[in-house]
Amino acid sequence: MRHPKSGRELTSAALGLAVLLLFNIAAAPASQLLHIEADAVELDERALTSRYRGNVEIRQGLMQLLAEQVVVHHRPDRQPERIVATGSPARYQQQSDNDQPDVHGQAQRIEYDTTRNELILIGEAILTQGQDQFRSDRIIYHQINKSVLAGSSAQGSERVKITIHPE
Repeated sequence: MRHPKSGRELTSAALGLAVLLLFNIAAAPASQLLHIEADAVELDERALTSRYRGNVEIRQGLMQLLAEQVVVHHRPDRQPERIVATGSPARYQQQSDNDQPDVHGQAQRIEYDTTRNELILIGEAILTQGQDQFRSDRIIYHQINKSVLAGSSAQGSERVKITIHPE
């Protein structure tokens, strides 16, 4: 992947940071329980949405999402189609089940499109693994092709700031 301004290749460490980012609320095996805690919940079967408000915590397997509000848009078969978490900031964590450092993400808004397997961090977005970090106003991670777009490549307006620490 090339840096949009300089044309330089992003290092494998930077790409590795993004590749390890997994947002598995919809894709985790059925054997992993989904735990949701919130101060309030509103379920609207006609609109196919569920809204969780106030200190929302979602845990499934090694993944945790913390937000002020989470809205889940469901398909008619009741499976999640789009998940939108908002907060100041909303926080995401994926613990590693191998020797890799945990992945942390935070933004004012975190969206996950289960159809496109795409995670979008919007507004003061930060994606971190170990000491390596991406910062921009918008970061998109495509799970299937394991690619990352940030800044203007992701339709953002801020420059991307990447910090990579040598091993």
